Amino acid sequence: MKESSLTAKKNPIDINDAINYARNWRTAQPKNCKAFLIPAEDLIDTLEEMGVIAKETDGHYSVKNVKNSGVRAYMGIDPSEPAGGGEKLLLVGTSIDCNGKHRDIVQGEKSPGCPSNFVMPNPIGSGVYDLTTPCPSECDTLSPLENG
Repeated sequence: MKESSLTAKKNPIDINDAINYARNWRTAQPKNCKAFLIPAEDLIDTLEEMGVIAKETDGHYSVKNVKNSGVRAYMGIDPSEPAGGGEKLLLVGTSIDCNGKHRDIVQGEKSPGCPSNFVMPNPIGSGVYDLTTPCPSECDTLSPLENG
């Protein structure tokens, strides 16, 4: 991606806090998924769908509407997968409606009742990206978040 003027990171947390949060989750939810590996192409697809990034003719990406954008993550379970492997992290892009609320860019999203000049973006396909590599099975055993 081309560099943007967004240099300061807005929500970093201290590594020790992150380790404690992850440990607390593992303690409270020992049978649940610990983490998800999120493929970069799924993030790129989500950001393109939201209009946050756009692929230029030269193949590079430019950053567009970042201020009013967000991604929502839903937890899910696929009952057809073996025990412990069916947990899913579902990502959807969001767009702020006329009321200032983040609305999911997905098929079937209800109208927020905005004036007719307000148009929600249309999703590409369903608008939902299934991130299917949970930990365990795909864990980073060297990370302090995995075993700290």
